[in-house]
Amino acid sequence: MLLNTGIAIGQPPNPSTPISTPPPGSGGTGDEVVQTQWGPLGPADRDFMNRVKQAGLWEKPAGDKGRAKRPDQPKILEACKHLIEGHTLLDNVVNRAGVLLGHTLPTEASDEQKGWLAEMDAANGDEFDAVFANRLRAAHGKVYAYAAQIRAGTKNELIRILSTQAMITVFDHMKVLEDTGRVDFAGLESPQPLAPPTAAAGAPEPTGENGNSADASTNPTDGVIPTVPEGTRFTRTAEQGVFGDNNGVFFGAIAVLALALVGMRMISRSKKTRRKSRSF
Repeated sequence: MLLNTGIAIGQPPNPSTPISTPPPGSGGTGDEVVQTQWGPLGPADRDFMNRVKQAGLWEKPAGDKGRAKRPDQPKILEACKHLIEGHTLLDNVVNRAGVLLGHTLPTEASDEQKGWLAEMDAANGDEFDAVFANRLRAAHGKVYAYAAQIRAGTKNELIRILSTQAMITVFDHMKVLEDTGRVDFAGLESPQPLAPPTAAAGAPEPTGENGNSADASTNPTDGVIPTVPEGTRFTRTAEQGVFGDNNGVFFGAIAVLALALVGMRMISRSKKTRRKSRSF
């Protein structure tokens, strides 16, 4: 979808939806929030684009190293294939997003990522397999969690598209890396439970039935109120019943259906009885 958005600059696929290409570097810096035709672009959105771009700048070379060093290891080769193909696609998507949002993307991997590639260069055989699988799996786990966070909260349409594709690609890469059998799960960063909701400033502390402070762990969703459109069945009160004000109609319909089924069964039995009497 993103790749087909304004393929020719100034020539959108739908004439009723004009697409403009902002000048490079106009996407904002630091904590600045820039308004774009795709929605606001904030610091987390720009950081996410940078991380997606840099992921490809070290993971595709890692895939090339695996192909060269372990040509006799089918599972390593399969992981390398997915890494190269997946980040080729993500590169195309993030490059397009950068152009349409006026954000200049990095052109080099980070120093830490370069260090991981150097570790792969220095390793051979089984040692290479361990470094390859564990460095890449750990990095993908962090990116997957970050992509989910961005997807859940970004206000920018193009970043939603990019983060969706990133989650699909990264999940696939985690799976093929795990399939190598060389991932040390004990070495991965353990997930942490969500922090309990904090009370608003100045709000009284919630209390239980006996006036004691309520245990925050009793209901971890306290304070989180999902919003839904007014007038939907989810906004009706419990006093109205499961089916709102129409409980009587509902149970009446059930009764009619039950009577109809009983009547059909009696007719069927009557027909069978007549057939038996004729046979005599």
